[in-house]
Amino acid sequence: MKLKAFVFVLLLALFNSLPTSVHAEDCMKIIKSMLPKMDAQVAKTIDLDSHLNHRNFIAQFAKKNKIPVFFKQNDQGVDVPVILLNAQSGPKLQAYLENSFGTQVALQKDWNNDHGLLRAGNYIIDLDTPGARGFGEIEETGLAWKNLQTYLTRRTIGSSPTLEVSYLLTPNEKSVIDYYQKVRRAALFRVKFTFGGHDGPDYPNLLKGGGEHCFIFCKAQSVYSHVSEIKTRLSALGIKNPDKTLEDAKIQKAIAQVQTLINETDPTDLHSEMLADKKTLALFSSIYPKELKNDQKKLEMINWLVSYDSSKRYGEVLDGLGVTGDYGIDDAINKRASAIFVYDEGADPAAFNNANYSNFGKFVSWPATKQYPVD
Repeated sequence: MKLKAFVFVLLLALFNSLPTSVHAEDCMKIIKSMLPKMDAQVAKTIDLDSHLNHRNFIAQFAKKNKIPVFFKQNDQGVDVPVILLNAQSGPKLQAYLENSFGTQVALQKDWNNDHGLLRAGNYIIDLDTPGARGFGEIEETGLAWKNLQTYLTRRTIGSSPTLEVSYLLTPNEKSVIDYYQKVRRAALFRVKFTFGGHDGPDYPNLLKGGGEHCFIFCKAQSVYSHVSEIKTRLSALGIKNPDKTLEDAKIQKAIAQVQTLINETDPTDLHSEMLADKKTLALFSSIYPKELKNDQKKLEMINWLVSYDSSKRYGEVLDGLGVTGDYGIDDAINKRASAIFVYDEGADPAAFNNANYSNFGKFVSWPATKQYPVD
């Protein structure tokens, strides 16, 4: 650990010694090459914002690549780049996008409500409105997935303008976010959709409490409620203390193998029985109660344990990013917030570059803070 920490600090010193004339795209390469070298524990002690100053790099990268961008001050008076994300700029930002996470709001001023959703790397999640979620959805979870770059090419001037607070991720954070979102997509556990008092059918692996609507989902506002109920489900199956169980070296190895399996599975191939094979069931043989001899019950236990692990770790990652229940873009106040993305095909690129842009939804407003062009 000490050697890794030393190496990383040395890299930071080298980075800080670079000439100011270093090209913007080189900065992005440096950021991308340095992050995979970060040990998970070292990463927790490093303030990416102050050490890498990635907001300015991202802004300069955008400007150099002719991507519309301007600076907007957050509520602490700190400059955050605002970037126009569309079919033209998306491919240029691919290296950043695939290593980042974002919480979004679709501005629907002519509807009764705005819509919350999120982006996890290359996928937009929970894009569709209730009743129109069949496209991109599997296992009847109510959570439609869309490939980001494909989605950008399909947007038109009539599409709802969308705002995103984006966070550059460490490899460990990215892995945990992918793990949790794929567990949800595979329906290893399900959550009731509670908008307007409707909680839907009684599906398998369905939690009784912690219901979600779009904003609760994208901001993970019920994740610890889910963790609590899943803990109760595990207790009923014989695992009284899942945290202690997860500390066991054999179970840590088993969970790591399952996480890798889930993360490496294509999103279209995820399903609720994906851990039912004999090999995967055998990974957890040391914790099955003697009376638990039925493979279906063993699968139920594994599904709940994986759901517990992924949910708890996901909540911790989003806490570390500083994600709150704010429905707009006020989370840009967080030190870990890297940029604000604007999805708006009606925006004029020249006006955007001149910081002449604002938008609002049914209840989400545009913060009245200073904004100006990127020099």
